Amino acid sequence: MTAEGPGVDGAPRPGNIYDLGYHSYDGPRLGRPQAIRALFAHTLKTCFGIGRGGRAKIAPVVLGGLATIPAIVAVGAFALLRQAIGTSDEIQQASPVQHDTYYAIVTIPVVLFCAAQAPEVLGRDQRHNLLALYFSRALRRVDYALARFAGVAAAILVFVLLPQLILLLGFVLSAEDIGTELGRELEAVPAIVGQALIIAGLLGGISAAVSAFTPRRVYATTAIIVLLAVTPIVSTVLIELGTTTLATLLVLLSPTDILEATNAWLFDTRPDSGAVRQSDLPLAAFGIAAAIISAACVAILVRRYTTIAA
Repeated sequence: MTAEGPGVDGAPRPGNIYDLGYHSYDGPRLGRPQAIRALFAHTLKTCFGIGRGGRAKIAPVVLGGLATIPAIVAVGAFALLRQAIGTSDEIQQASPVQHDTYYAIVTIPVVLFCAAQAPEVLGRDQRHNLLALYFSRALRRVDYALARFAGVAAAILVFVLLPQLILLLGFVLSAEDIGTELGRELEAVPAIVGQALIIAGLLGGISAAVSAFTPRRVYATTAIIVLLAVTPIVSTVLIELGTTTLATLLVLLSPTDILEATNAWLFDTRPDSGAVRQSDLPLAAFGIAAAIISAACVAILVRRYTTIAA
């Protein structure tokens, strides 16, 4: 189709009008389930800096190294001792790095990982006003909250299970009788996975719930670290002062004390925390407390995004 129009010098020039033929999309629509899966995958990748710049990878790489290097060193030393001395159960039992002790080793890195990455995942959408874009599609507000929480929890799960996998493979492959060693290591798998799930649910729920209430990353990071670091100190002080009832209640609300107790419960060991021992509570009670706090944090997170203005 051709139309006449004035040129630069005022003379008529021919012009073209094209019918581009815009049509509505009639291809497959994956809908709400795929939107949830995509947001979950995006959250998991963001926690590890995948698909982002170099600065976004610093925290997960450094903290991941701090979490896995003790396992690598322990496996290497253990393999060398087995070659030099021979197979001995005493060697493995004397090692300070075991499946039941490793969660205490990675406590600080995993807390810092939560404090660094959860605010980045949940605060950035608020800072850049992206929530309206998410909620205008098939994704519902509840879906958004649950997908973000699941992504953060899955990232923590990978973070804490990778060192345990290194230990398991190292112990098995360095043994003379691989079959016997594998059977022994597999007995610890339920406790390993159970404790990892408790850590992911508890710390993931707390860090996600805190991060959802502020777009400022520094505020959320500070709040998470203070919340996870101060409560065990306060509970220990209260026990020393003789305020038993209040201290017992606070121990059940202290994430690090809860994780110490559930680790001892699942691995059938004695907890190192004095506050846990002096609380005189059954260790199973801390597992129940972890489940209740995790569920409460998820409920707070869902409530936040069902009421937030987008």
